[in-house]
Amino acid sequence: MVSLGLNQNTCKNKDLIEFMDFAQDFQGIELIFENIEKYIINNNNIEIRDILEYLETYNLDLINILRLEDFSLCSDSKFNNEIIPKLKQMLNFCYKLGCYLITVSPSIESRDIPEWRIIRRTKRKLKEIAKIAYKEDIKVGFEFNNLPNSSISTLSQAKDVLKPLISQENLGYIIDTFYLSINMTKIEELKEIINQIYLFQISDAKSNFEYKSSDVKEEFRIFPGKGRFDFQKFFKLIKEFGYRDYYSIELYQNECTRNIYYRFFEFNKII
Repeated sequence: MVSLGLNQNTCKNKDLIEFMDFAQDFQGIELIFENIEKYIINNNNIEIRDILEYLETYNLDLINILRLEDFSLCSDSKFNNEIIPKLKQMLNFCYKLGCYLITVSPSIESRDIPEWRIIRRTKRKLKEIAKIAYKEDIKVGFEFNNLPNSSISTLSQAKDVLKPLISQENLGYIIDTFYLSINMTKIEELKEIINQIYLFQISDAKSNFEYKSSDVKEEFRIFPGKGRFDFQKFFKLIKEFGYRDYYSIELYQNECTRNIYYRFFEFNKII
């Protein structure tokens, strides 16, 4: 049996504790950094240690805190005065909640910037982030995405960013099957980086739909196994490649029904 998690974006209509209660069938969860902050601010009697107690009560691992965005192409001023302080607070939450992974995502950028420059700037800032996280024994998962104007939108580009940084041992990939599906990425392309993949986020994309990067929306996510992505092949190959860590379901349609956990195994019986 695989370790299965649930991403908080799946249940946007639930607050932090309601989400944990809903997710108790799972082995772990991914929490949104801003939602943790908001819950503490809005509940004067709640402290970060209380959230840890809820996690322990529901027997849930906190597998990931997401996400640090717009770090790669922002100004140095914004990077130093906004991105780094947010990073340090995310690391603080990780330390107090027993989490060992954060997600970072590339900038959304409409300007026409040469790809080589995007890669260079992303590498430089990602290396700095990883070094700060390393001191706290936290892993940094880089997640490319295919949203409109994403500066790093393919697995190939993500490899160009991370390959030169392989010596940074706490830096790796978070791979989302939604974007693999949209980009028509071959599963075999994951083999060479399998030991650097910290987490697979899983959802499907509609079949018989022509996706254009300018039109892609998170709302297009559908339940794993109900769309165009070959999950049977995916789970078979990923297991053969040697991956043994978490898979986390990420939907954007408020499909917060009690059967998410069991529906997943019903549609994906091979695992």
